Parts: sequence; C-alpha cells; structure tokens
Amino acid sequence: MSWFSKKSKSEEEPVQDANVEDVSETGEEKKLPEGRKISVEELFSSPYVCSRNFLALFQSVPEVFFPIDYIASRIAGASFQFKKVKDDSVVWANKNLNQILLRPNCLMTWKQNVYQHFVYKLCLGNSFTRAAMSDNFTNVEKWRYCSNYWELPADAMEVLPVLGSNIPLFGIADQEEIIRGYRLNYGALSTMSIAVNQVWHDRDGCVSYYSGNGFMKSQSRLMSQMKPISNLIAVYEARNVIYVKRGGLGFLINLKQDETGSIAMTDDEKKDILQQHYGKYGVGKDQLPYGLSDIPLGFVRTNLTIAELQPFEETLADGISIAGAYGIPAVLVPRKDQATFSNQSTAEKSVYSSIIIPFAKQFCREFTEFLGLESSGYYLDCDFSDVDCLQEGLKEAEEVKTNINTRCKDQFLSGLITYNDWRAQIGESKFENPMFDKTLFEMSDKEREIIKQIFSLNTKSEVENGRESQKPSIQDKGK
Repeated sequence: MSWFSKKSKSEEEPVQDANVEDVSETGEEKKLPEGRKISVEELFSSPYVCSRNFLALFQSVPEVFFPIDYIASRIAGASFQFKKVKDDSVVWANKNLNQILLRPNCLMTWKQNVYQHFVYKLCLGNSFTRAAMSDNFTNVEKWRYCSNYWELPADAMEVLPVLGSNIPLFGIADQEEIIRGYRLNYGALSTMSIAVNQVWHDRDGCVSYYSGNGFMKSQSRLMSQMKPISNLIAVYEARNVIYVKRGGLGFLINLKQDETGSIAMTDDEKKDILQQHYGKYGVGKDQLPYGLSDIPLGFVRTNLTIAELQPFEETLADGISIAGAYGIPAVLVPRKDQATFSNQSTAEKSVYSSIIIPFAKQFCREFTEFLGLESSGYYLDCDFSDVDCLQEGLKEAEEVKTNINTRCKDQFLSGLITYNDWRAQIGESKFENPMFDKTLFEMSDKEREIIKQIFSLNTKSEVENGRESQKPSIQDKGK
C-alpha cells in the first residue's frame, strides 16, 4: 500500500487487456470477478455485501434512494445558462455552448447528464465527466473543440498514478506528474484508457492517497451508515418472510388426553387433516374459509407478526439516519404521518439554501474551469428562482434590500457614508470617479450639484419638471 512499493503486476499489463485485475485488493475490499454484478438477492442475503455495491442499494432500498434522488433531481431541474462575465448577460447566440445544455452527447440530455453526475457523486463519492476529444488536443478550451461530454460509470473507473518511486505528491507538481491517466474497466464490454486532461474528477469527501483501486478517490457517505443499512435490509427481509409466509406459522396439536396425559396424533390423522386443509378449506373457488375436524385441535404460533416486530419504527429511524448523512431533515423523510408537519416548507427551503444551491454553484464553477470558459469571458450559472418554496425567501430578500437602500440614503444625506459605500451595501459595483468616494460634506459645490441632479432624476415630480399633473381630457378617458 506504500507509494514507494514496487508496482503491481496489473500496472505492467496493457490497459487494452479486458481481463485486467485490480491494482490492489485488501481483505476489506475484494472486488467481484470481472463482469460480475451483485444481485439484489445476494445483497439482501448478506447485508454487509453492500459495502462495495452502493449503486445496488440506491436502486433497491427506498431509504437509500430518497436522499440521493432528492438532491440530484432538484439540482438537475435547475435552469442552467451560460453567461458573460462582464455584464452577466445570457449567451444566446453561441452554438457550441448552447449545444452542451441541449444535448451534451448523442444519448443523453443535459438534465440526465447532471442527474447521473450527482447520483454517482453522492452514492459512490466520486463522479467522472469526460470530454471526448482527440488526445492531440491538450491545454485547449474544450468548449471550442469538443461536442461530446459523458458521465462515466464511476464504479468502474480507476485513477492511475504515475509509475515510479519519485512521485511529487504533496509537493510542487502538475496533475500530469501525479496521475498518468484514467482507466475504465467496464467488464468484458470495454476497457478504455483516457488521458488526464479529458476527465473532470468530482469528489465528495476526503481523498485517499493509497495506491490501488481507490487512489485519489473519495469514500461514499453511505459507509458511515453501514449499521442502519444492515438493519434496513434485515427488516425488509423479515417483513417479506411474514408476507409471503415462508416457513411454518405454527403447530397443530392434539388436545385429546387419557390417564397418562396428551395423546399424539397418528400418521393417518395428520394426513387426513392436511388433505382436508389443502383440498377443502381456503379462500379459493369451491373452498370453505373455515375447517372442520373430528379431532380436538389446538394451535401454537411460532412466528412473529408485523405489529410485534414494529418494523416501521425501525425503518423510519434508519431512513432518518441515512437522510441526515446528506443533510436532509427528518421532517422531509417520507412517512405515514407526513401531513402532520407544518414546517416542511421551511425545511425544504433550508435544504435548498444549505445543500442543493451550494452543490449546484460548485458544479457550475468547476465545470466552467473544466471547459476553459474563463479565458473567453464566459461562465456557467444556475437559477432556482422558479422553485415554489424559495419564492417567499425572494420576497423577503427584496424587502431587506429596500430597507437597506432607504437606510443608506439617509446615511449618505447625513454625511455618514459615501455614495460607493451605499452601492456596496446593496450589492452593486463601485463607481470609479473619486467623487463617489467622498461623503456629502467632503464634496465641492460642483460635486454636490451633480449629486443633487442624480437625486432629482429619481425624485422630481411632474410639478418640479415644470409640467403640472393635469386631468385627462374627456376624449382621453378609457384609453
């Protein structure tokens, strides 16, 4: 596991070999045979199998699916636009840029690509985006020369360290001096080597620097939820056993007694009872819902009921724990008494402001850098203004801005702050003219006249402009 150990056999093999094995396997991380995928049945039969199959959990366990889908679907549903840096105006006429937001590759839309990006990132801890282009294009603006962007299957991706013992890790180095490339090991279908400059590796959490299959990867948040996940799988399995009635529900016992005590049923009596039970009694056609027997019988139950196991309390507690790992409040976790909560809107707004919007903004910044948009004066932005739970917050923000604007106006006219101080407090850029860095009492008479004209443009009434307000003539009424 050391950086300075000898390179493994797999690193000496060509990357085109479809039978290549993992660079390193520890006792805790044993990979399945090549091309072998874990089944849901195996996942449920051995709860701790899930430690290496989080995607199977996401696809099969509702409590795991909920928080990941909650965040990923809402980020993917945002309004993404490319904008100009100088004035934040939307770029409408650039065909190369707008094609990315329309269909980044031949199989997926932009929304599908973003959703898959965050499912991989939140479920596995890593997401890999590839700009499919020629290896000859290095250090170029990708948005100009690339028209295909793919979300690679993160569970099949491997980060390849540079061969040799003198790797400048934690030193002064470029990415190419530490990572020599990426490898996609997608079973027998595909083994592909990808250049460093074509991949954007987005991580969620701490990075592992140990050589091997996990080099430069982050661990999934679900690793911290192994106990709740194992409990969930066990509870679902127990509920399934009860519902499908696998195993005996109990025993029929003979209540006949003699001087010595209870009398056991003979084989013929047992056979006769079973034949009557399966042949005459039941809920099918021409069957009776109750049974008749010549033998006095008693029933001893050996299984537990759903009510006795109380699985819903257990699954809710486990679901809240898993959702909490992703910052989702307990009130948003689906449950039968969901309608009793009156603070769901507040909780959802909190998730947007603390989780979803920061994730989306970070995605935009890093994707902007990956495409090389900065040098061309563009950037990717996202907008959530059409989200219902945020509308009230926008109204409150406008009221706050209006109150700040009113207060700053009074302070400026009192000589307490400068005009640029005022603009800074309402989030506007400063004016370059030195006059606007002075308080009202520091200005010259000429400068104060200019300020007075600025205020008069906004506050003059019709009378001040020499045009008294007049009532409309009769012929103008109704127009």
